[in-house]
Amino acid sequence: MLGIDLWRGSMSKTSNSHNQSVKEHLLVCINTNATLSNRLIQKGRDMANTLQADWDVIHIQRPAYHRYTTKRKDQMNKLLNLAESYGAKTESIFGSSIAEEIVNYAKKHNITTIIIGRSEKSWLHDILFARFSVSEGVLRYSDTIDIHVIGDTEPKSQEPKHERGTFTISSYLYAAVIVGFVSLVSYLLTDILDPTNIIMFYLLAVVMAAVLWGLWPAIFTAGLSVLCYDVLFVPPRFSITVADSLSIITFIVLFIVGVIISILITRARDNATAARLREQQTSALYQLSEDLTAAATIDDIAKALLVNIEKNFVWNVAVLFIKKGTLDMIASSKEITLDEKQWAEANMSLKTGIDIGLKTSPFDNSGLRFLPINTATDNFGVLAIKPLKPDETWIFEQERMLHSFASLAALATSRVQSVNQEA
Repeated sequence: MLGIDLWRGSMSKTSNSHNQSVKEHLLVCINTNATLSNRLIQKGRDMANTLQADWDVIHIQRPAYHRYTTKRKDQMNKLLNLAESYGAKTESIFGSSIAEEIVNYAKKHNITTIIIGRSEKSWLHDILFARFSVSEGVLRYSDTIDIHVIGDTEPKSQEPKHERGTFTISSYLYAAVIVGFVSLVSYLLTDILDPTNIIMFYLLAVVMAAVLWGLWPAIFTAGLSVLCYDVLFVPPRFSITVADSLSIITFIVLFIVGVIISILITRARDNATAARLREQQTSALYQLSEDLTAAATIDDIAKALLVNIEKNFVWNVAVLFIKKGTLDMIASSKEITLDEKQWAEANMSLKTGIDIGLKTSPFDNSGLRFLPINTATDNFGVLAIKPLKPDETWIFEQERMLHSFASLAALATSRVQSVNQEA
């Protein structure tokens, strides 16, 4: 795929989705390939402008998303913000099957055209795995939705997707100790244990390594287990010479099973971590909504916002609301104060209804980020956020969480003002 834009879909698809009575609605699907995703967003913007269509941009978060590098997460955040600046509705969705999540979103939101990218792969990869690719999966499930597949024209980035800072030699040493312990116990019990039972002990060691230290230490444990089993229990003993083909098959099966177990346990851990993070976000929103429901005054709302933001983020916060026609600081962390320039930023955020501050301000960087507390018709106040580190990156989930907090606070403020007016 060298820069070729391909329309994929049958004639029946085209006749259905381009019916004059149906408004076009485009869906752009981006991924961690920043260059290709940027190209997809530009293509989506151009098509939306040409067709006068609504368009959405989504990113499907795999269970391992929490292990992505901070730089890669920052790239995703910038891409989604770029799409929003072009007028797109953006969404980040958790899911294990990317193709199914894309099609489910498309059918739920009446999408007429899906724009998806396809990274350049080797010919061997295309032969073996092309039918399992995301683009093929979307084509398989898309029914009457048009699919626009765009190829990657840039060389693939060599930047790792996942954090590698967690690598420690100690995990491999501990894995070797476990294999050594299993080998010692099994050797002392050679007269009692059947070779099949010994293999089970080594598989248990692989499982322990996968649970405690992750995928690569577990694969290392599987390889070391095969070596120890060969040296200690396969004739001729105390050598790595394999006397018969049956033993070779045993070694291969032991290693493959160990690797599969490692991968499955790692995926299970990723799913559990992702579910826990989602549960934390849901719990945080629920707790704030409970506190805001009980709030009877603007001061109560400000205090609830301050407490819940400080509980869920390691930032300093100031909550500003309009009182008597001017913006006033109602609640704040002890470490945060606003100077004249920062008050100007806060008032601009209030009037424009957009985020201002840090790298998105017309002023010099003041070190604060301002988020408006507003509804579609009224502006009530501003959240001032001060990261503990000046160069700290906000990921997409944090942005969405803060905007959700601000929206809940705006609804609560509207309710309180309505009650006061009626009284």
